[in-house]
Amino acid sequence: MRLSRIVILTIVFLLPALLFAQNKNYSKKEVDAMLDMLDSAVVHKKEYQQQRQQRIDSIEHVVNTCPPDLYVDNCKELYSALSDYDGRRSLKALERIEKTNAYQEDKVLQTWVLLNQSRVYAIMGLYHNANGITNRIDPKELTPEEQQHYYIICLRNIENISDYLSDISVVQDEERNRIAYYDKIIELGLDEVMAHLMLASKEIELHRPEGALLALARINTPQKGRRLIYQLLTLASIYEQKGNRQNQIYYLAQAAIENVQSGTTEYIALARLVHVLYAYEDGDYVDRAYVYLMCMMEDANAYPSRSLSLDVSRYFPIINRAYNHHHADEEKSEKTKRQSLIITFALLALTLAVSFYLGWHQNNAAKEKKRADQLQKALDQATIADRVKTVFIQNMRHEIRTPLNAIMGFAQLMSNDLSHEERALYQSYIQESNDHLLATLDDIIDVSNMEVGTFNFHFENFDIDTLCYERMETAREQLVAGVEFNYQPLQSGLQLYSDQKRVGQVLHNLLSNACKNTTEGSITLSVAHQIANDSIEFVVTDTGPGIPPEKTDVIFEHFEKLDHYSPGLGLGLYVCRLIARALGGDIYLDTSYTKGARFVFTVPNKDIE
Repeated sequence: MRLSRIVILTIVFLLPALLFAQNKNYSKKEVDAMLDMLDSAVVHKKEYQQQRQQRIDSIEHVVNTCPPDLYVDNCKELYSALSDYDGRRSLKALERIEKTNAYQEDKVLQTWVLLNQSRVYAIMGLYHNANGITNRIDPKELTPEEQQHYYIICLRNIENISDYLSDISVVQDEERNRIAYYDKIIELGLDEVMAHLMLASKEIELHRPEGALLALARINTPQKGRRLIYQLLTLASIYEQKGNRQNQIYYLAQAAIENVQSGTTEYIALARLVHVLYAYEDGDYVDRAYVYLMCMMEDANAYPSRSLSLDVSRYFPIINRAYNHHHADEEKSEKTKRQSLIITFALLALTLAVSFYLGWHQNNAAKEKKRADQLQKALDQATIADRVKTVFIQNMRHEIRTPLNAIMGFAQLMSNDLSHEERALYQSYIQESNDHLLATLDDIIDVSNMEVGTFNFHFENFDIDTLCYERMETAREQLVAGVEFNYQPLQSGLQLYSDQKRVGQVLHNLLSNACKNTTEGSITLSVAHQIANDSIEFVVTDTGPGIPPEKTDVIFEHFEKLDHYSPGLGLGLYVCRLIARALGGDIYLDTSYTKGARFVFTVPNKDIE
């Protein structure tokens, strides 16, 4: 009673789902997605079969190491793993059982071995061996379980053998025998799942897929393995009758995936799928059919399975011909495309050639214009350089001749009979002219070294206050009477890691310029530590006439002077900027200050890179 309720509930819940599946129409995109999954399974077929082989090797190891009382059971398990994978090894597993004492004493075991040998022979195409075994067995002497097994073996032998029959009358006899074996298996009903599966197979055989669905719906087990494959084949049969090839391909592909992923060589659905794909007359489907056929051919050679070999021999010639024809059409189409592409490229090349010529002509004109501009620019620069050279020579003539004349003149005077005071005065004039001449030459050498990159620096830590006091004392000699000279550090005792000589040279030039140009008021040197970038900022502020606005951009150029009649080459501020930037800092004029001139000189507290 309880079992009947389970069956009724199973029908109630599963049948609507199956019928709903019948009403769903799959699009070509969904079908192609399922075929892509099958392609992936075929690509990884060796991996699935390797997993199966590992399982077989594991069982075989157990067989070789197990105690005698478990030997037969483990051999049966080994045969079960090999039966749909390797025919020769399946027979060897059965031979192992034949060599045991249990086989000699157990009639049931003998019958089981004989029936399975018959099944393996039938799969391998050795029909005389298969029928010879089954003909020696009288089913009336078997138990009901053995009878069911016997009829299943006979049924599968007929399925394998009938594929090779060509006589129509003999084929009809085999079909009647097949249906009779179906009926006997179903009548025994010892294994309810097996009975329903056989009934589903029979309904499919008789082209009654609706009856097969009902039989499958009565099985109260998870939808997997052979039952799922039969269910998918049933749905494929339904859509074959309805002429819906998309759904038929979808379910056949799904069943084929189950076949391939199981790692067996028993492809129930793949051969049918190959035939349907070939009949679809689609180039992509023909390519897939060829791939699946090659997959079957590999396993047909490996098992060997005569049923697989038959499927391959049936479909290979026609699919290979269609495959070659399809690829011949593709090659022809590709050839046409290539010819069109060549013509397109030829036209494109001609267009590009014309464009290139026009661009080249235009580019030449632009180059000629650019060359003319460069020549004009070079001419302008040469003119400027010539002017600078002239100014430089004029300044040099004046700046060198003046102190030399002073030195020579006072040197001649000192040869006369002079008092001690006059001799000391003339010596001071000679020393002053000598210092002026040396300073001029030093500036010229510094400029030359910095511009060619051969200027050397010596970095060390030094006290800023000491350096500032020294430079102020040196510049104080040029200070006009009445002008205040102030040193205002925002912090005392600051240290700086840099080139002391060059920092002092910049301060000396700035203070000297301030002293020369300030006749009243004050000159102030201030120092501050900029924490943000760890640098020292020197600021020289005076109350002189200042820098005219038109000169603020050029005062740091070489040979530039505010007063062309004043002594000097006009290299002081130019040298200051070269040194400041070489040390990693800078120097600039603070234009916001309007009561004179204010120069800001920054030096980083670190070595230059």
